[in-house]
Amino acid sequence: MLKAALFTFFLFFFIISTQAQQSIISGRVTDSSERKNLHLAVVSLLKKSDTTLVAFSRSDATGKFNFLKVDTGNYLLLVTYPRFADFMEQVYVNGNTDLGDIFMTLKSKMLEEVVIRTGAAIRLKGDTTEFVADSFKVKEGATVEDLLKRLPGFSVNSKGEIVAQGKRVDKVLVDGEEFFGDDPTMATQNISAKAVDRVQVFETKTEQQNMTGMSTGSEGKTVNIKLKDDAKKGSFGKAIAGTDFTKYIDSKLLYNRFVGKKKFSVFGTRTNINAGSLNWEDRQKLGIENDFEYDELSGYYFSFGGGDDFNDWNLRGLPDAYTAGALYSNKWNADKHNVNVSYRFNSLGTTNVGTTLNQNISRNGLSYSNRYSTKDALNQQHAVNGKYEWKLDSLASLKLVTAYTNKTSHTIGRTKGEFLKENLDTVNTSLNIYDNDTKRDQVDNQFTYKQLFKKKNRQWQTVLRYGITDDDNTGLNKTDIRYFENGVYNRSEIVDQQKTFEGRSTTLGIKTSFIEPLSDKWMLVVDYAYNKNHSRSLRNTYEKDFSGDYKTRVTEFSNNFELDAFSHSSNAIFRYTGKKMRLGLGSGISSVKLGLQNLDNNSFNTFKFLNITPQAQINFMPKTQMNIGINYRGTTRQPTLNQLQPLRDNTDPLVEYQGNPDLKVGFNHGISVFFNRYKVLAQTWLGFQFSYNIVENAITQFNTIDQTTGKRTYYPVNVDGNRNWNFWSDYSKEGGGRKLNYGVSINGSGGTFNNFVDGDLVNTNYYTANLDFRIQTRVEDKYDFSIGPRVGYNSSKSSVETNTDNNYFTYGGRVEATVTLPWKMEIYSNLNAELRQLTDAFPVNNNLVVWNAGLSKKLFKKNTGKISFIANDLLDDNKGVNRSINSTVITDERFQRVSRYFLLKFEWSFNKMPGGEVK
Repeated sequence: MLKAALFTFFLFFFIISTQAQQSIISGRVTDSSERKNLHLAVVSLLKKSDTTLVAFSRSDATGKFNFLKVDTGNYLLLVTYPRFADFMEQVYVNGNTDLGDIFMTLKSKMLEEVVIRTGAAIRLKGDTTEFVADSFKVKEGATVEDLLKRLPGFSVNSKGEIVAQGKRVDKVLVDGEEFFGDDPTMATQNISAKAVDRVQVFETKTEQQNMTGMSTGSEGKTVNIKLKDDAKKGSFGKAIAGTDFTKYIDSKLLYNRFVGKKKFSVFGTRTNINAGSLNWEDRQKLGIENDFEYDELSGYYFSFGGGDDFNDWNLRGLPDAYTAGALYSNKWNADKHNVNVSYRFNSLGTTNVGTTLNQNISRNGLSYSNRYSTKDALNQQHAVNGKYEWKLDSLASLKLVTAYTNKTSHTIGRTKGEFLKENLDTVNTSLNIYDNDTKRDQVDNQFTYKQLFKKKNRQWQTVLRYGITDDDNTGLNKTDIRYFENGVYNRSEIVDQQKTFEGRSTTLGIKTSFIEPLSDKWMLVVDYAYNKNHSRSLRNTYEKDFSGDYKTRVTEFSNNFELDAFSHSSNAIFRYTGKKMRLGLGSGISSVKLGLQNLDNNSFNTFKFLNITPQAQINFMPKTQMNIGINYRGTTRQPTLNQLQPLRDNTDPLVEYQGNPDLKVGFNHGISVFFNRYKVLAQTWLGFQFSYNIVENAITQFNTIDQTTGKRTYYPVNVDGNRNWNFWSDYSKEGGGRKLNYGVSINGSGGTFNNFVDGDLVNTNYYTANLDFRIQTRVEDKYDFSIGPRVGYNSSKSSVETNTDNNYFTYGGRVEATVTLPWKMEIYSNLNAELRQLTDAFPVNNNLVVWNAGLSKKLFKKNTGKISFIANDLLDDNKGVNRSINSTVITDERFQRVSRYFLLKFEWSFNKMPGGEVK
């Protein structure tokens, strides 16, 4: 049966892959101001390589034009019309190409040369916002990260994390390709801004979402950095070495080599002042798209190990980091073949001394659980990513993506704990000593076949996926607990256990999708997917026997099982694509069956879930450079295996978790509205987005705290009434020349959260609101001043009756100044302030004011070298602080950070590129 199916599939593939044809280019020429179609506009198609004329045409009375029988390749499209500015755009042809409306701008309306080839400094094209890099001035030697800070709607924090149009950027591409896998900072912090032609930003979507035109509303953003042609020839790179000659070191080496369409890159870093510019998110499927519509079984393989991230955001303590990697990519045979292979090694060691103070709120009153810890950890990772694409002809293509990761972690530490009553009487004290080793090997493979047809917009795509995950974890846990009664020592308890975990998960899936055009504007998208997962999980806890070895199994904290999970899913979406409006409407349905065998008692349980995902999306473009959208998506939220299984985890003997096999499936209603507009001549940008979610049968926690022992027990339960909202808005104005650039953004989030504490339903209403201003003035090669004040308010009101006021204001912002001095010298200073209002829960000052400064001098004939003296955190105030307030727990976390240091740093940027200087 299987052989016959495979034979039929490949026979069908062979037949349709032989049907090649030349392509058609079409479009419409339109007046951008009056929205009139332009008749008899001259449209020329040029070869990009030597600008020789391939064909030319004139637009008809409706403004339409087309070129027939165009070969696959790169071209330049030139449109001219009397009294209008010329329009030129690069076009890559690989199948029929509809360029849509081409908007022409009257020369009389151009106040200055803001039209650079494709129109303006900013251009909205469907869901993509494009920025012309040369329209945003940056200082000499600036990186892509510096360029992004200048773009409207972008913000980059001190960790290098990017927020674009209110959403976190989770992927950065270079010319449409990943640059060293899933590490965005590799591109933003190492590529010169002068090498960039354009920056594009759009929603992060899977191939399935691109086909249907639908999104979940919770996707992040993708930034695509398009390099200039002269930056793709020769080689460029940089070398950085910094030290204080006693304790700190910060070094980096990056080399990029281009030979035709071949690209070769290597890099290495060594630092103990940050996490080494590694990836922000430790994804389980490196290089594989996280298609949640496809992967219905996500979450059913449960691992107790791993989860440590190689990033500054999650960094706790003082780091010692090494990274290294290499990348090779190539396109050949008229770009029919494309290969991209990369390897990355990460090593991050940390040492931390921290405290976590918790204030527990219940109707029984307040209590306090505090932790004082020391921890040493070493996390290492080897990651290999590969992608091969083969364009069989203008209609058919194959893509194979594979990713392998090997992760190891070793963590040792000790934690002292205490639980206090409201009157500060001691209930318990504890000392926990642990030593854990974890290892994970994971490989994911994805094969995609895409077939276009002679009929416009008809498309068929099939995806096969196969993945294996192996886990092997071992840990020692020694805890000495002393209990008190009325503040007087009563008894003690000692836990001395070894915990082991062995797991293996194998996933196999297939998904096929088909698009059928119903008319010029309507089309139907249908798909079907089948997924199968088999996993084996062996989790055991042992105590010492009479010989002193960990061989006596503790049954109540051990669990061994095998799981077989199956899912069938299908979607049907109607899409409408008009001149000013795009619409999507449809629904998906899936069934999931879990067969769970308990290997300890040989029992067997079956769970079945039915999931429905109605969805609708409207995108309206009433004017040039304006976009309005409304999205709705309903999604089921089924329990995970960890929540369903009656697992008991006593890693912390005073905090015990239990599963709940009686959980119901939840359902989330999500709606979002967005608007963005850019005025070319006024150089103003305005954008906002609002989203609202209502969750039925939300999965929350039932918490119980034993006031006599201080032990907390919790398990998942269903509850109604949870909802949340998020709002983002941004306005910016580019002054140009010596004029001020300024902007303002308003952001907020909030909602209602319900859970249980000591048997009582606790309702919490919360919200945060932030107001940010930005003002900048600069004169190239003279000075650059900017200030960004910020004010925020945080409110949390719980149904638990207490006299504690936990609402507070936050203040702060950032001030930056750079001044160019004689003798090729430059001085800079920046100050970041985070000031928090004191509250009843946090009566101790935890404000942060970090002031940095530096002096640099450019070296060598072409300023390719630079030596700098850097003073970091002059006030020695860079302490690690996290504050959180919710309905039942108020937490204050303190941890170590790299604070004041002085560094002497040398940088050398080298470039052997024809036609340009990349510093």
